[in-house]
Amino acid sequence: MSLRNLSDQGLIADTKMWNEKEEHCTRQFLRHINEVNRRRLFCDDKTGSLFKYIRKNFNKSDSETSRRVLAAKTLRHVPCADKALANKQVTLTNLAEISNLVENIKSKKKKNEILGSIKGKTQIQTREFVDELTGKKRATRSKTHSHSDGSIRIHLTLVGQTAKDYDFIKEQLSNNRIYKPEDIIGHAINPKAESMRKRIMGIGSRKSKVITNSRTISAAIKNAVMIRSGNKCENCDSKYNLHFDHIIPHSMGGASAIGNVRQLCSNCNARAAIVALSQTKMDLFINQS
Repeated sequence: MSLRNLSDQGLIADTKMWNEKEEHCTRQFLRHINEVNRRRLFCDDKTGSLFKYIRKNFNKSDSETSRRVLAAKTLRHVPCADKALANKQVTLTNLAEISNLVENIKSKKKKNEILGSIKGKTQIQTREFVDELTGKKRATRSKTHSHSDGSIRIHLTLVGQTAKDYDFIKEQLSNNRIYKPEDIIGHAINPKAESMRKRIMGIGSRKSKVITNSRTISAAIKNAVMIRSGNKCENCDSKYNLHFDHIIPHSMGGASAIGNVRQLCSNCNARAAIVALSQTKMDLFINQS
């Protein structure tokens, strides 16, 4: 039936009906992606994160995806937020704004109080409420652009102690005629990165000897695995939050040998553990609110 043939009252009624269905579908979508996250099923799609999974499979923009991922996280930590969303007391955007705040609070009562405080508020009011509660000034979101030559261009705003530390390092390095921001940042992060690489590989540790029947993975094995993987997740290619994982878990007789060790991001590592050890067991470790 063509919409042109609907009466005025019929058109208004249908518009309200489809709006209610859309809101219901959105809440159902949030519930479903929370369950996908609990099982880490996005790793089977080799996307490595819930954000990338939704972005790839559901034709949503970055902002739409981010809003849903953050709102779903709020629902995990504050279950009664689902009812508030259904009753139109809060919006998807408001739930996204408080997601990081409620994630770091253990008290269920405090979480519910925060939810109650944002009911009926606009996005700006909710953001101001969160900033006031945390006592932190919100920095401008950084923009990153990667280029084909391997360089990265970053637009960012430094605030608080980070800004003061940058000025201090800049002042000290100016004596060596180093003035460019990229050189200043390089001097600050290069030693830290090298220290982290050594820690990951176990360099300087007494546990560098190859012992394949131990749970501990030796520095030599770690180094070989990092070279093989290109220092990225061997499932989804993520370069962030990497772990060394036993393909056959050590508890099931898996050795700490190069053929049984791989490098995975935290999410793919969790998914592998779920598959090997069961969802119920791993919920005790990776899905605690």
